[in-house]
Order: sequence, then C-alpha cells, then structure tokens
Amino acid sequence: MNGIAVRGIRIMLGMTQAEFADKLRISQSHISDVENGRRGVTSNLRVKIAQTFGTGEDIIQAIERAKESERLAL
Repeated sequence: MNGIAVRGIRIMLGMTQAEFADKLRISQSHISDVENGRRGVTSNLRVKIAQTFGTGEDIIQAIERAKESERLAL
C-alpha cells in the first residue's frame, strides 16, 4: 500500500483528510504527508486502516484502482 492507495480509500469513504485522520487517531498533516509521498505507509498505519475501516471488497478495489492509476501516470 502506498500514499495513492490511502488517498483512494479516503476518497472512496467520502472523507476529508481531517475526518480520516481523526478516525485513525493521527494528525491530518500525517495523512497529507502519506498521500503526497513525504512519508511512507507504515505497517502500523496499514493495520489502523484495516481495523478502522475494514478490509472489505470496496477497500481492496480502492487500493487496486489507486495502483492502476499510479501505473498509468508513469
């Protein structure tokens, strides 16, 4: 998972960075840094996302769409 996938999940959930960060109990600036590639997606953050928002098919599809759009952007 990378920052683009995190952004895809957040957007799919219809949340602002601040709302997403609040649910994960981290700062909005942390989410911004992750989404913009200034920070990596740690295993701790991946676990928090999975525990908070689940690992359902919609989340998996958001990650796959983000990966595909990243490939197309290169």
